[in-house]
Amino acid sequence: MRFLGLDFVMLTSLLLLQVMAIRQSREIIITDAVRRIQHDGYNVEEHRVATKDGYVLTLHRIPQVDPIHGQVLRRPVVFLLSGLYASSDVWLLNGREDSLAYLLWRAGYDVWLGNNRGNIYCRHNLWMNTTEREFWNFSWHEMSVYDMPAQIDYILRSSSVPKMHFVGISQGGTVFLVLNSILPQYNAVFKTATLLAPVAYVSNTKSGLAKVIGPILGTRNYVSKMLEGVEMFSTNKFFKKFLSMTCLENEKPLVCITRLWPAVGYDTRFLNKTLLPDLMANFPAGGSVKQLMHYFQGYVSTKFRQYDYGPERNWLHYQQLEPPEYALENVTTPITIFFSENDYIVAPADIWRLVSRLPNVEAVYKVPWKRWNHFDFICGLGVREYIFDNIVISMNRYERRRR
Repeated sequence: MRFLGLDFVMLTSLLLLQVMAIRQSREIIITDAVRRIQHDGYNVEEHRVATKDGYVLTLHRIPQVDPIHGQVLRRPVVFLLSGLYASSDVWLLNGREDSLAYLLWRAGYDVWLGNNRGNIYCRHNLWMNTTEREFWNFSWHEMSVYDMPAQIDYILRSSSVPKMHFVGISQGGTVFLVLNSILPQYNAVFKTATLLAPVAYVSNTKSGLAKVIGPILGTRNYVSKMLEGVEMFSTNKFFKKFLSMTCLENEKPLVCITRLWPAVGYDTRFLNKTLLPDLMANFPAGGSVKQLMHYFQGYVSTKFRQYDYGPERNWLHYQQLEPPEYALENVTTPITIFFSENDYIVAPADIWRLVSRLPNVEAVYKVPWKRWNHFDFICGLGVREYIFDNIVISMNRYERRRR
């Protein structure tokens, strides 16, 4: 026991020394959106809103402020929502010049960054705490029908506008599609929606996790039932800074990239490796195992539908033995979709299946680079020039037509 104790002390001391070395050798890694936005030279507001089922969500706002009087100006609103196990930080990781949130602000937009229950900014509930299994018993369905309405209603009230633009990546696209299929009245509040690699159908995914674990966690059995109330990732900030240590510029980036392989695949040619320390310090941002299991259910069933609780509980929830499919025909917001041929998560065949069911798709863009991957939509080389700048141009075109 003494030997093990000494090993633990030595390991802890080594980790602390490495953290000190990081601080001396490079800029301190920022793991808080407010600090990051302030550091990048922009005004920022932090807002909190409670959902109907008690989760307290944090929104980050980059407002347009009158430079003389200091008052917040009324400007067109855009709402950005991140993907699976991510947070509002992903819209800021490309730096003050190239991040989509800042590009939109410089174009004159009132920028709101959303977060969903369970991530590092949303770990509070009015009636439960994070040690209770029920706190983590949610998937992206609950994010769609509780978190999204709460955030959207709050943004509209706070900004005094009737409509907004929306940009979602990965699971952010899932949440948008589910919201507007279940609560179609929300279509009226969106001017446009841009979905980057949206996840809906996943039956053709290349993901090794889906192929190996999907048949187990995507079906009703003892294991999947036990995992329904379990947290997926730690959101401890020290743990995240430790993860980022292997991503320093003077280390071999392959050590860091291998941690991304289960999520993005093995082809990371276009990944901007200079962003890896910040990426690892801010991702994953926390969530539930049930979110992933809901996607695995889609892989097994080949359908885009509500959570499968098994025949008996399905009858209690849905009054039918199998979960109902999402009515994508209800999603009438004008939608633009970006996808890539080499996406490890969302296969082109699944994108086109989604497109075939949506009634108002204005444009579909395939990234021209064949080796572009899922994570490249966040921090790929060229993501600003090909995707972010085009999003800004498209929104500006819409606003000019409405003047």
